Parts: sequence; C-alpha cells; structure tokens
Amino acid sequence: MKKINPSILLITAVIVFITSCRGTSEYFGWRGPERDGKIDGFTAPAEWPASLTKAWQTNVGLGDASPILVKEKLYLHVLIDSLEQALCLGSETGEILWQTNINPAPEVTGGARTHPGPRSTPAYHKGKIFTVGVGGVLSCLDAENGQIIWNNTSYTHEVPKFYAAVSPLIINNMVIVHLGGHDNGVIIAFDADSGNEIWKISGEPGTYSSPVIWKTDSEHILVQTETDLLGISFDGNILWKIPTPGERMFYNSSTPVYDGNRHFISGQGNGTTAYEVKQTDGEYKVDSLWNNPDYGVSFCTPVIKNGYIYGNDKRMGYLYALNANTGETAWADTVKHNRFAAMFDLGNVLLSQPASAELIFFEPSPTEYIELARYKISETEVYASPIISGDLIFTKDKETLTCWITR
Repeated sequence: MKKINPSILLITAVIVFITSCRGTSEYFGWRGPERDGKIDGFTAPAEWPASLTKAWQTNVGLGDASPILVKEKLYLHVLIDSLEQALCLGSETGEILWQTNINPAPEVTGGARTHPGPRSTPAYHKGKIFTVGVGGVLSCLDAENGQIIWNNTSYTHEVPKFYAAVSPLIINNMVIVHLGGHDNGVIIAFDADSGNEIWKISGEPGTYSSPVIWKTDSEHILVQTETDLLGISFDGNILWKIPTPGERMFYNSSTPVYDGNRHFISGQGNGTTAYEVKQTDGEYKVDSLWNNPDYGVSFCTPVIKNGYIYGNDKRMGYLYALNANTGETAWADTVKHNRFAAMFDLGNVLLSQPASAELIFFEPSPTEYIELARYKISETEVYASPIISGDLIFTKDKETLTCWITR
C-alpha cells in the first residue's frame, strides 16, 4: 500500500480550512470595495487566539503596493529583477498563476531609494487590471492571463519627490489617475478599453493621495493634490476646491475622507480640519467647521465610525480618536507605532496596521483606547495595506505575501 506524505495531508487540511473561512469581501482597488476602509464580513473571534495561523506565504518581489482580491485571485504590482511586474496568485494556496513583465523599473533615488518597488495599488474592472509604476507608466492587463492590453508612457517625464503612488480609480469605464509631479501635474481620465484620453486637467501638482468618489446627491470625484482638495465632475470640470498646503516635511498622502457633506482634511502637519461643502442653485459653497491642531495623520488615511475619526498620529503613530462633529480629542493612546499605517473599519472592531509590522485590533470606543489583540506579522517593515476577507487576512511585507487565519 502506498504511503501518503503527511505534508500533503497538512496542505490539503489547510486549503479546506481556508475554504471554510472564505469571506465575501472583494477588493477591486485601494482601501476596499468603496475605497473608504470599511470592510464587511469580518467577525471578531469570541476569544482572540494567542497567535495567528499562517496558511501560506509566497515570495512575490519588492514593493509597497497593496494587493487586491477578486474572485479568489490576488493581483499584485511588484519589482523583480529590475522589472516592474504584475502577478496573479490563487488566494487559497498562494500559487502564482501568471506573471507579466510590464516595463523596466526606473531608478529610484533620493529619500525614496530604499523603496524601489511600486507603491500604487492596482485596480480591477470588467476583467482588466490597471497598474501605475513608480515612474508613472499606466498599464492595462487582461486579468485572466496577464497579457498587456495597452499602456501609456506619456506622463513619465516628472514624478513627485517620492515617486508615483496614485492608485487608479475606475468610474463610468474611465480610469482616473493623477500623474506628473510638482511642475507638470495632470489629472486624467482614460478610456478603460482603449487607453485613449477622455479629458485632462493640467497644472495640478501631483502628490501621494488617491482619488475617490464623493457619493452625494450629485456624485463627483475627489482628488487631493499637493496644494488643494478638488471636487471634479465626471466630465472633468473643477467644481470647488479647498486649499490644503502642507507644512515643511509633510505631504498630502491621505486619501480624501468625508461623511455626507463634511470633508476631513488631514496630513498637512497642522492637525485635522473639517469643512462643509454644499450646493445651492448650482453653486458650491465651502465653510470651515473646526480644526484640531494636535492630532492628524501623515502617511495614513483615517476612518470614520459612528461619528468619530480614528487614525495613527502624524509623528509617532499614536492611535487616536476625534469627535467628528466638534473636532475634540476623544482619546489618544501613548504607545508609539509608526506614522506609516493602514486603518480599517471591520464592523465590530477597528484594525490598524502600522509599518512596524503589527496587526492591532481595538474597539471603536468613543471614550478610551481598548486594545483587543496585537500580532506581529513580519520581521521587515510593512507598508502595503492588508486585505481582510472573512477570517482571512493577506499581508504584503518587503518581499512576501502571507495569508493568515484569525480563528
């Protein structure tokens, strides 16, 4: 009788367990389904385990770009052997299904030289994957086989100081990106199928934020530039703007955050400021509501939960909460983490993943910091945002992608 390899049994058992843990959340792009850090389908365990179970780990290459998850497949944009590449992996096993060379990687110099790989999260739309390289190359690939459908290299002559980091936004079959740098920044809408330009706004200095859709009575696009938060119509007209100049050594990296008509500006080094934007008779009016000079973010995007703003502090990464109505500090923890951080609303718990490579689960409490669990996930720093789907969490560190089970 032929003996069965015990390792095969273990792998099979893990795959079966992963299948039973599979969630319904899909990530078509940056920060989850609505690009707001709010994720459905996660249930906190009745008793948090002492450690997370590592289901699998795969070496995928250098980069700070977050993966995305679509139909049980993970898509990444990485640097391997001096080439920017797109990868597709099976979410249950970590097996690489296809791997495509997109373009030679440009040399990354200056303060960003220790981060040579892509930092722009891919986007998925109708069977296509869209990527932005560190030098501003925009590419469209077939999600099934990785074949390049089209790419655009017209806006690679200038990048922001720390290179291109915008994550594409897909709306109405348009790919919205902010390319270029300080002097030649341009907001562009490309046709998702052909790559042809539909409209373009020139003269808006590039930064490290990613656009979102402001879902109000009249939906439009929010774009955070180096100098302003812009409200842009779907046909490419600037409807309103809020000046957001950054202080020295602070950069507009936070994705726009809003709640109804209120917009919360953070990341410029001067705390957090709330504005109200209203439309009356076709005209937009912007009113300042409040400013909290003490707490704001740096390389982090806050989340809003039950009327409170949660984030990682701009200097030391302290976790904090602000009252979204008044701006008052609800609480601030005193443990240093890292100002580079990802923040997610998982429903009954909040999750912070600072670059210090920890998953920190805590209660969405308006009165005090209540930590539920903390797990170390890597020996290297982690700049890519995690993916949370059901009881599975996918994390990307310097070179590897790991699947964790939380129960």
